[in-house]
Parts: sequence; structure tokens; C-alpha cells
Amino acid sequence: MIIAKSRTRFLTMVASLVFFIIISILTYHNSGFLNALMQLDHSIAQTVIPNWLENFMKPFYFFSHGFGLFFITFLIIFFLWGFKFKIPATWILITSIGGWLIINIASLLFKHTINGTQILYPAKSTFYMTLLISYFLLIIVPEIYRGSLQFLLQTILILGWVATFTTTLLLPNHNLASALAGWLLALVWLQFSENGYRVYAPDFYRRKGFSNSWY
Repeated sequence: MIIAKSRTRFLTMVASLVFFIIISILTYHNSGFLNALMQLDHSIAQTVIPNWLENFMKPFYFFSHGFGLFFITFLIIFFLWGFKFKIPATWILITSIGGWLIINIASLLFKHTINGTQILYPAKSTFYMTLLISYFLLIIVPEIYRGSLQFLLQTILILGWVATFTTTLLLPNHNLASALAGWLLALVWLQFSENGYRVYAPDFYRRKGFSNSWY
């Protein structure tokens, strides 16, 4: 099975959920310490990060939302389906749609304002980028036989996540708490979705149209 059994999956899901709840409670109740920290992180990020580095990171951020995200997710699903990875392609589609619903519902539930600025919480960019990178790491990278190419792609993916996280901090309507919350919420959903894959993938294999699929 492409998504392997993991003894730490449930622990990762619970730990991520607990930290997400803690950060959300502190944010919702306007914790003085957290607010002070959040006001500092944006200023520090703008001061420390040079313009050339910010411009270098923007292309990665493009794929964490909007058309860029839709385009790259569509390409992954399209090619996986074409190469007879129909069940993984379906899983990515379901995970992406479920993730879209979860992050939008969470954004409606959590309203946070700092100095009159509405903070988008949790950050959709870190949420979506975490999902996107996980698709590559779980399904595409293991299918590459050359270790050097695997390492190169993994390095690019990690740099992409770091660039997206950092660019999110530079945006006026985001902060460290929202970026972390987006990442943690994505981990919770991913662990749940991965477990669902392991439970239902054999079931899908027996269905018409999926019997020739790798899973």
C-alpha cells in the first residue's frame, strides 16, 4: 500500500489537535503575551528578510492558494489517474475538497483582530501548502527510483514550505499564530485522511473502474 502503516499517525494527529486548540484559545481570548508576540513577529520579519529573498520566496507562495494551488493539484490528479494511480488520485481529490471545507469553516469560526486589522486565522497558505507537499512526499517521491532525485525533490519541497511560511508572516493580515494554526490543522486533517486511505483503499480497488489501479 502506497501510504504505509504508521504507529505515530494517531499520536501526531492528537498532538497537532491539542496544540491547535491551545493556540486558538489563547488567540480567541486575546492573551496579552501572545498579542505582544504577534505584533512583534511581523515587524521583525519585515526588518530581517531582504527584498531579494522575499522576491525569491513569492513563486512558492503562489502555489499555496488560488489558481496556483488549483493548477498544481489538478496536474497531480490528472497524471496520477493517467498512470493508473486512480485510488491515490481520488484520495488527493477527496482530501483537497475536505481540506477546503475545513479551513473555510475554521476561518469563519475564528475572528481575530489586532490593532484594527482582521487577522486571517488559521492561515490558508500554510494549510494548503502542507497538504500539497504531503501529496508529493507520500505518493510521488517514493515512486522515484534514483536517490539523488528523491533528495533534490524533497529539498525543493522543504524550501517551498519554509518560503510559504515565511511569506505568510510578511502579510499584514497574518501572524505567527495564524501560520502555525494553519500548519497544525493541516496535520490533523492529513493524519485522519491517511488513516481513511488505509481503511478504504482496498474497498475502492474492488469497485468498477478502480480494479487496475495501484494503491
